[in-house]
Amino acid sequence: MLTRLKQLFTPGAPQPSIRQKRRMAKRARPLEEARGEDIDSFIKAVYQADAKGHSPWVLRDKSVLDTLRRALEFTVHHGLWLQLEEGHVAHWQGRLLALRHGEGPPLGMVLACRPDDEAAWQLRYFYIDQEWKGSGHGTRLLMAVRRSLSGVPLQTRLPLACHSAIDSLEAAGFTRQYVDAFDVASYEAPAMWDE
Repeated sequence: MLTRLKQLFTPGAPQPSIRQKRRMAKRARPLEEARGEDIDSFIKAVYQADAKGHSPWVLRDKSVLDTLRRALEFTVHHGLWLQLEEGHVAHWQGRLLALRHGEGPPLGMVLACRPDDEAAWQLRYFYIDQEWKGSGHGTRLLMAVRRSLSGVPLQTRLPLACHSAIDSLEAAGFTRQYVDAFDVASYEAPAMWDE
């Protein structure tokens, strides 16, 4: 298993075939709905990303932190993400999902949201805890997200400087769509595994 993971993440190594990706997806443990106590882990990861300039939220202002915490709590308890649209708060579908081993704290989490049943899921933020990075858990998390939210395309955007996250996205079957003028790449995974 370790040899296979090294092959996946070694530059220039052959990429897994569709059959191998399907096998890996079947072995990927399903994600769980996050618990209220998981929100602190999520915010800690956002702080770490913000320090590197890789966070979708800038948490230097306490009001932004408080708003993010309330939005995450609302998502955990109601399945809705509070999204600002044209100066108004819209209620998007939202899921905060956690990858765990047993009953311990999450190894990683993902926040996914979409405006309605017809839209693709947007992965707003995902992370693997520092302690577990470099062990293939990023790919496991993203493959489990694809399985948990199957039947709908998944989209995400992240800075090109997030090398390990990009490697995990590509290993999980996401493809780069384009890169904007700020070096932020857009990725998408199709609704069906064999596309």
